[in-house]
Amino acid sequence: MTEKYSFQTEAKELLEMMIYSVYSNKDIFLRELISNASDALDKRRVAALKNEVPPQEKAEIRIERDKEKRILSISDNGIGMNKDELVSYLGTIAKSGTREFIEKAKNSREMQEALIGQFGVGFYSSFMVADHVEVVTKRAGDSSAWRFESSGDGTYAIEEAERDDAGTTVTLHLRDMSKEEGHEGKDYTDEWTLREIVRKYSDFVSYPIIMKITKWENDKSAETEETINSQKAIWSRPESEVADEEYDEFYRHVSRDWQKPLARLCFNAEGTVNFKGLIFIPSAAPFSMIMGEKDSGIHLYIKRVFIMEDAEQLIPRYLRFVRGVIDSEDLPLNLSREILQDDPRARVIKRGTVRKFSRS
Repeated sequence: MTEKYSFQTEAKELLEMMIYSVYSNKDIFLRELISNASDALDKRRVAALKNEVPPQEKAEIRIERDKEKRILSISDNGIGMNKDELVSYLGTIAKSGTREFIEKAKNSREMQEALIGQFGVGFYSSFMVADHVEVVTKRAGDSSAWRFESSGDGTYAIEEAERDDAGTTVTLHLRDMSKEEGHEGKDYTDEWTLREIVRKYSDFVSYPIIMKITKWENDKSAETEETINSQKAIWSRPESEVADEEYDEFYRHVSRDWQKPLARLCFNAEGTVNFKGLIFIPSAAPFSMIMGEKDSGIHLYIKRVFIMEDAEQLIPRYLRFVRGVIDSEDLPLNLSREILQDDPRARVIKRGTVRKFSRS
């Protein structure tokens, strides 16, 4: 039996605001859904360690696409949801299961650091690119699966479904983006479009992101599965375990400079604000600096998920020539996680980074 509900809060107006005002870049939807999947896998890992749920054989995130039907699915074999959780987490805008989970886990720093979602709004970014969204989920340890469906019109439906394994699959029935300003011709079922978005935003997510890709050999095409993210956040690894060649490759990734860097600085700061950094000094002045551009060259990550380039709040103007990343779970972002807010914690990171330079 299918049951229909209305979203809690002034749903239709708020959902429209979410879709058209909160996010400035439609590509963000994939980052948000992958982050949600990563959170679900973390939650299952923790629950399995406590013997609350059975562990999965291999934790993974899968992307599946159907170009003809214009369907894109993101799946995980994480903790999943039961019916009440579907209503609570997806039927109430801006109620985050991750936030609730953190509240229950305040004594576990490792668990807090692993979880990405904070605002409970990332799922709704799906409606920026889809006119219909379906979620099929089964909570680990439960026998029943559930389907959630909505067209973003202020209502949603829930019914019992079939699913063999625990986890969640979010299926997007994509809109035609060809006539939308700034997205003419963008196809979110295209292999290279998805690869590019994953590489930019989710390359360092700790779980494999698997997708079927097309390979050509002897003028014949064949589909094969491939992990499309590197999972290698080298700033989180001990410096002694990372080869110089890996650092050089990462420098090229963040700087687009094919020359070797002059020097690098790795640091892990713990205190009132926890953050990690990997910063390189180029062997020559960056072209943007010569041209007088204001980019800072620092990429901001939150728990290994890319947030923004040119995080100028985290580095003083006179160090704008450096290139690298800073990763912190403590920084406040705006609702869409696209803009870094002016906050004392950002200034703490800025001062700490300068001190690291002065001592090196």
